[in-house]
Amino acid sequence: MAELSPMMQQYLEIKKQHKDEILFYRIGDFYEMFFDDALTVSRELDLTLTGKQCGLEERAPMCGVPFHSYEGYVARLISKGYKVAICEQMEDPAKAKGLVKRDIIRVVTPGTVIESSMLQDDKNNYIASIFLKGGAAGLCFADVSTGTAHITELKREKIAPAVIAELCRYHPSEVLMNPGLLDCREITAYIKKNMDCAVELVEEGYAPGLVAISLENQFGRDWAAKTGIAEDGLVRLAMAALLEYLHDTQIKGVERLKTVITYNEAQFMSLSPVTRANLELTETLRGREKRGTLLWVLDKTSTAMGKRMLRSWIEQPLISSAAINRRLNAVESLVNQTMQRGDLIEQLHYIADLERLMTRAVYGSATPKEIYTMAQTCERLPELRAQAESCSCPELTALAGQIDLLDDVKTAILAAIDPEAPSTL
Repeated sequence: MAELSPMMQQYLEIKKQHKDEILFYRIGDFYEMFFDDALTVSRELDLTLTGKQCGLEERAPMCGVPFHSYEGYVARLISKGYKVAICEQMEDPAKAKGLVKRDIIRVVTPGTVIESSMLQDDKNNYIASIFLKGGAAGLCFADVSTGTAHITELKREKIAPAVIAELCRYHPSEVLMNPGLLDCREITAYIKKNMDCAVELVEEGYAPGLVAISLENQFGRDWAAKTGIAEDGLVRLAMAALLEYLHDTQIKGVERLKTVITYNEAQFMSLSPVTRANLELTETLRGREKRGTLLWVLDKTSTAMGKRMLRSWIEQPLISSAAINRRLNAVESLVNQTMQRGDLIEQLHYIADLERLMTRAVYGSATPKEIYTMAQTCERLPELRAQAESCSCPELTALAGQIDLLDDVKTAILAAIDPEAPSTL
C-alpha cells in the first residue's frame, strides 16, 4: 500500500468498503474505474481500456466515462445485474489543499434507481422486502422514485403460492429476503426462473427495540397508526430491513419514503402467474411487449403519473362492487361531458411527473431546469382543479378537493431559479 500514489491509496480505501459494487471514482470531468472494475466495465460496455501510473511497477488498468453523461452507462451496468457506487469529489479541486476529498454519495441498484433516463415513465420500479417465518410473511413493495410503499401480511398453510402471486402483482426489479425464506425452495426457484430481478439477503435477527427506532425515525412516534404497520407483525421487520438497506445504499433522501399504503388480498382479484401471462394484461405472451395488450388498448393517459396508475389498476383488478362503481361513475361523467373532458385533457398535458421530480429534489439530484418545471406545473394546478370541479361528478369533485395548489412552492422556485437555467451544471 505504501508504494501506491496517494490518490490510488484513497481509491482502494473506498473500494474496500464497496467490494461488491463497481466504483465510479470522480476525477475531474470523468468517472474512472481501476483494476478489476476497469476490466469488467471495459468488457461489459465495450469501452477502451487504458492504464494509469499508480506507483507500482505496472500501470493500473483504467477506463472512464464522462460525468455529464454517466447515467446511460450506469443504466447498462444495472441492466446486466451490477451495482454501481458513485464516488464524488466533496470539494473544489482548485481550492483543495493536497488530495481532493472524495466519498460515496450513493449506491445505485436495480430497485433504487431515481434517474428519469434510467426509468420507464409508464411503469413503477419496485424494490420488494419479504420477511418469511413459518406460515406467515410480511411483504413491502416500495417505489423509491415516487416515495410510496405498499404493504401486506399473509398467513396461511401454503404460504409460497401467496407470496409468488404478490411478486407477480408488482414485478419488483430487486428483492430483499431474510435467510428464513431460503428454506422455501418454491419461492426461490420461482424468482430465479421467472423473475428478472436482483436478490439481496438481509439479516434475520432484528432486535424489537431497533426495529421500532428505525420505523419511528422514518415515520414518527405514531408510526403504527400512521402507516398501518402492526407492532407485532412481520411487515415491521420487512419495512425495517428495507429502510436499513436504503440508508446503506442511498446515504441521503430516504426520508422521501413517507406514503405507506396497506392492502389485503381481499381487495383485489387473485390471479395466478399463468393467468396473468395468458390474459396479456401488460405484456404479450410471445414478444413480452406492450403493443397488443389490454394496457395498450386502454392507455390514453396524458401524464406519466397517470400511466403508472392505469398500469397498477390493470395489474390489480378490484373486487369490491362499491369501489368499482365509484371508478365507473367518474368515467361515465367524463364520457358524457365531451367539452369538459377535452379541457381537462388539455390541462393534463402540462402536468410534469411531480412524483419523481420531488424525489430527485429531495435526493439533491434534480437539475435547475427540473426544479423550474415543477413551478410551471404548479402554475397549471388552479385551472386543473377548476376543470375537474366543473364536471359535476362527486368522485371527481372529491379528487379535485385534494389538489394542493402549492402556491408557496411555486413562489419560492420562481424567485430562485433562472428560467433559462441549463439542463446540467
